[in-house]
Amino acid sequence: MAELEDEDKDVEAQQVHDLTTEDEITPNKQSCQRETPPSAAPSTNRTKKARTETIEVLKDFSSKIEKISGVMETASENIGRLASCFQHESDSAERRMQVTTEVMKTGQLTPIQVLLASKKIALNPLEVDFFFSLPDDYKYAYVQGLLISKE
Repeated sequence: MAELEDEDKDVEAQQVHDLTTEDEITPNKQSCQRETPPSAAPSTNRTKKARTETIEVLKDFSSKIEKISGVMETASENIGRLASCFQHESDSAERRMQVTTEVMKTGQLTPIQVLLASKKIALNPLEVDFFFSLPDDYKYAYVQGLLISKE
């Protein structure tokens, strides 16, 4: 019986030794597959798909940039219009401020007449435009007409 046990131990030792030398010589197939990174050997289909996706993303990006450019152009035009409106309003306000000075230049008016005529002209933007479009010698007649219609 001791012989059988010794034989079994020898067989087990031999099997263990065979397993360790086999692992050293031939590595596991799964470990070989894991060692090779997927990018080391790219497939043609993957690269074509990636290129197509990249091209689509770039086309989409380009179209978005074109839309933004169009919006910016429209915004620029609208801002120009707003600036023009503000400039016109500023010019109108400046002219309204000058109405009293221009009415005083006509001469022969009392301070109360100057104030009444200036107020009547300044309250209406069309009156201001019309008043400043008149030649100087007509402004007095216009102011007289305003004062007469007031009474």
